[in-house]
Amino acid sequence: MRDIPYAGPSDTNDFDRLSPDEMAKAMYEYQLLGECFETVTDEDMMGRGWAIDNPLILVEGHADNLRRAQRELAAAVALARNQGEPWAAIADALDVTESDARSAYDLRP
Repeated sequence: MRDIPYAGPSDTNDFDRLSPDEMAKAMYEYQLLGECFETVTDEDMMGRGWAIDNPLILVEGHADNLRRAQRELAAAVALARNQGEPWAAIADALDVTESDARSAYDLRP
């Protein structure tokens, strides 16, 4: 998570000739864009402003990443269970209750 919200590039003309309302909207959109890439540095955010105009590309990309992460997490839990880890330890690692861990990842019939 970013310590300071991303507010867009500082050396750009993106905010030139905008009304105060338009500038506030642009700043908010840049802040949301920064939250879409919370592990990316401000310098590496340069060139990603196009995503403000095409946010569904980000939604699709993050949805793909989420599905992959969910599959990988399920496999990691299965490996932990196969190695004899108790549900309580898995729940602690997931930061959920044991009941929630079991209901989400116990694949036994």
